[in-house]
Amino acid sequence: MAEKWFRLPEAGAGEKRLLLSYWAYRIFGAWILRVIAIFVSITVFLCVKERREASLRFYRIIKKAPLMSSLKQFINYGNALVDKFISFAGDFDTERFIIDNLEIYNGAFFITTHIGNIEILRSLISKFKDKRINIFLQANACRVFNNFLKKFEVKVNAEVFPVEEINLETSILISERLKAGELVFMAGDRVSAQNSNTVYKADFFRKKIPLPLGTLRFALMMEAPIYFIVCAKEGKKYKVSTRKFENYKKNKKETINELKREYAEFLEEYTLKYPYQFYHFYDITE
Repeated sequence: MAEKWFRLPEAGAGEKRLLLSYWAYRIFGAWILRVIAIFVSITVFLCVKERREASLRFYRIIKKAPLMSSLKQFINYGNALVDKFISFAGDFDTERFIIDNLEIYNGAFFITTHIGNIEILRSLISKFKDKRINIFLQANACRVFNNFLKKFEVKVNAEVFPVEEINLETSILISERLKAGELVFMAGDRVSAQNSNTVYKADFFRKKIPLPLGTLRFALMMEAPIYFIVCAKEGKKYKVSTRKFENYKKNKKETINELKREYAEFLEEYTLKYPYQFYHFYDITE
């Protein structure tokens, strides 16, 4: 059994590599990043055993040819990182999004997945000056992202919070922002290092997987409209798919059980729809 994601050394882009990529992008354009991304993706696939084995197990679970599917997943992820970077730089073309009326999502709490490229939605939302977003990330990713924005004075209508440090003050702040019409994004498919024991077991392709209970509890506590969301690539565009949670029950326990079930079904449905864009790369089974 592979180690869980939070016990493994980070193989993704750190702060120095992010800054180097920024200058390469500004000098040479996106093409150089895509060339580098393909090279790095293949290198990680060949050399980082834990990631490769976790990916191969995943494709065996969903009954796809493991080796070629895994390699495709790694290369797709590299290209997704480039799109994400272009988005952070403020240069992503919003005509590449396929989405229903964004205006209906007012004061919404989005429970995200690691399917596709949810982070690039910031490019679309930034075009609406009255739409501010609040994002919860792992503490290290939060630090890298914030330092990048500060160093290059990138202006965004977003604030990033470390998911491990949610407290009463954070809860009150987020509740107030939701009531003011702002949007909140928090992942529902990756267990936090600080809360690795606060999980529930969900059905996922006839397997049991641990998912973070804290995300669901926090979403319900905010008393805002809850949506599940995926932003996945279709051809050259990104399609945004959402599903509103509406099946509230008479008591809190029944409601959270229903939220668990519906989110797990949503995760499985869209994993099957976009199997080569499930960018988890860690052992997700028990």
